[in-house]
Amino acid sequence: MRAKKLLTALLSCLLFLSANCCPMAAYAEVALPEGAVKGLPEKLTAMDSDGNVVSSSTGEYFFRVENMDYGVTYTKDVQLMNLRDDKAYHIYFYVEPLYKDGEIDLEKGCECTFWLDGQEFYKGTVTGDGNIDLTQQVYDCGLYQPGDSHTLKCSVIWNDLDVLVGADNGHRLVDINGEHVLVGSQESGYVQGEIEFKWIFYAAVDEDYVPPKTGLFSVGNNVWLFAIAVLAVMTIGMLVLVFLKKKQNEKTDET
Repeated sequence: MRAKKLLTALLSCLLFLSANCCPMAAYAEVALPEGAVKGLPEKLTAMDSDGNVVSSSTGEYFFRVENMDYGVTYTKDVQLMNLRDDKAYHIYFYVEPLYKDGEIDLEKGCECTFWLDGQEFYKGTVTGDGNIDLTQQVYDCGLYQPGDSHTLKCSVIWNDLDVLVGADNGHRLVDINGEHVLVGSQESGYVQGEIEFKWIFYAAVDEDYVPPKTGLFSVGNNVWLFAIAVLAVMTIGMLVLVFLKKKQNEKTDET
């Protein structure tokens, strides 16, 4: 089946839509972890496989699919990285539904799955209603020490045809030139659906993290300190021997 679908996160993308779109139900303010700040601090980066970066100021990210095909799985990998060398962070995210419109109810017709480093943690609607409610609680994507990186993967598939709203029951899926097309009872007609939501990322600094000491006198440089100490002892020993040898030569000259 072929339908126009929009999965996006930026509110500005709503500007081109017609006025008859239906806002989705308002959701209560999500309770953020203590110390969390909206968006991602400098050098805390979230970037997808297409090079799109999560907004550092708002934390918003969008998953966009247009002309979605029935039964096709669309995936996106988002790399979460801590490029700082002085602080560790927890990264969180949640889902905020915005609106849906059209004869195809894509909220009910699509299945969304999330994985973190290959471990599945969510399955449900694209708007965050599943085995956990991502509209009411944030998901902890883990602790990111300096240099750490993890992969958040999402897949979306339109796999339910019984989601037509206000469309003639004569609509059915047919194969035309090798493409699945939804047509009406008279071999004509076109239906579409749109849905919009956004993922919002937050970060909270780990106050218990102590950066490793750097430089010559760091704990990790104990081997070097030991080597320097041995070299110093050897140098002092050589100086003592030279001094004693010189004294001995002076006595020999006097006799």
